[in-house]
Amino acid sequence: MSDNGNYMNERYARKKMRVYFQFSLIAVAFVVILAVVMIFTKGKNDAIDYSGSDFVQFEEPSDSAPVVVFETTEGVFRAVLFEEEAPEYCGYFEKLVNDGYFNDTYVCTILRSENGQTGGFIGGSKTKDGKAAADTDTDMVNLEISANMLPVKGTLGSLVKQGGTFSKSKAGSVFTVLGDVVDVEELRNAGGEDVNGFKRVSEIFEKYGGIPNYLQMYTFFGQIYDGWETVDKILGTSIVDEGVPDDEDKNLQPVTEIKFTQVYMSTYGEQKENGYTIPEKGEKSGSESDKE
Repeated sequence: MSDNGNYMNERYARKKMRVYFQFSLIAVAFVVILAVVMIFTKGKNDAIDYSGSDFVQFEEPSDSAPVVVFETTEGVFRAVLFEEEAPEYCGYFEKLVNDGYFNDTYVCTILRSENGQTGGFIGGSKTKDGKAAADTDTDMVNLEISANMLPVKGTLGSLVKQGGTFSKSKAGSVFTVLGDVVDVEELRNAGGEDVNGFKRVSEIFEKYGGIPNYLQMYTFFGQIYDGWETVDKILGTSIVDEGVPDDEDKNLQPVTEIKFTQVYMSTYGEQKENGYTIPEKGEKSGSESDKE
């Protein structure tokens, strides 16, 4: 790869980091609610109608459903992939997994604001700081939005690079495991017209948490269902600039190295020992509750 290619990749990586960090702007509950309302009411002809959606994340998958197993230095977690909802990205992601691409990659970013809310973590980086390396996969996949997927806690997504007038939005190789910034009371008090399934979706966010205004920013392609104690441990990891005021230069790297030691494909039938669980907000999400 040319020096210029590396430079462009690093510029894009830094830009993505700044965009990822924008989650801190939604830490204020009013902004979250406003964003959700705008998504459901702005341009009603173009908005996704969730009123009749079949939210596949909350249904136990078939034994043949593809599952990716993430073995990390903090423990193991598992996620089912939804090939029908994001066929192009799932195909791309599964090929990377099968090629061993994610083995020995890093969690490069913990999405945390100065008030302590954690929007998720970014994984699959070849470097600890998220910058592109010579072996970084720089292929991009078209944005895929499904009315059957929501950005609740534990959802796997890939942030898209916004396209221009003559280009489409694209998703890349790094992925985000979403956390939770939902303020239930504020969301309940939002009120307003029930447009395009707003009330139904709001109730799901109240129940499971997540990041409502990521609805049309990411390709969502999977859902964690097992290993929540590992996920919560990673989400709770301190960052380099813990407590530092939010700005685009804030260092969001985890203080301690977190690595994906092995990532591989399996099926739900082979990986359902602890059942299929998505914890509700405030519910214990460790291995004991997974088995209950």
